[in-house]
Amino acid sequence: MTVYQHLLSRHLDMNLHRVWVAEELNCASFPLWNLSGQLLGYQRYRPGASKVLNNDPREGRYFTRVVDGNTAVWGLESWNLSETLFLVEGLFDAARLTSRGYSAVAMFSNEPSRTAREWLYAACSNRRLVAVCDNDAAGLKLARYGRR
Repeated sequence: MTVYQHLLSRHLDMNLHRVWVAEELNCASFPLWNLSGQLLGYQRYRPGASKVLNNDPREGRYFTRVVDGNTAVWGLESWNLSETLFLVEGLFDAARLTSRGYSAVAMFSNEPSRTAREWLYAACSNRRLVAVCDNDAAGLKLARYGRR
């Protein structure tokens, strides 16, 4: 299976989301933004790589690079006038929701910065902010920022 086919199988809408696929390197790179739309970094995904980190984290399945001290998100392009914004932990969690027409943002941090929290609460003052998380310590941290 190619990287492109793999991304489609993970419910990524290639028409909605920005992604750069390098089949020859067996990886995809996703730009990460702050909540005001500034490019802050990227997440590289290698579907065939091990989840276990070795001496070079850039060779693992996921490698995320973000400008220090910032909260980066993925999925802002799915933001629409819907009544609900879903906060999720990972990119493919957000992709599954956006493929069904929902607005979803992957936070990449289970403890968003104060600025990110303030932005979310202000932007969603008249919308439902729903956290969809794993039932583990990290997920429970992110759950505190959803109103549901």
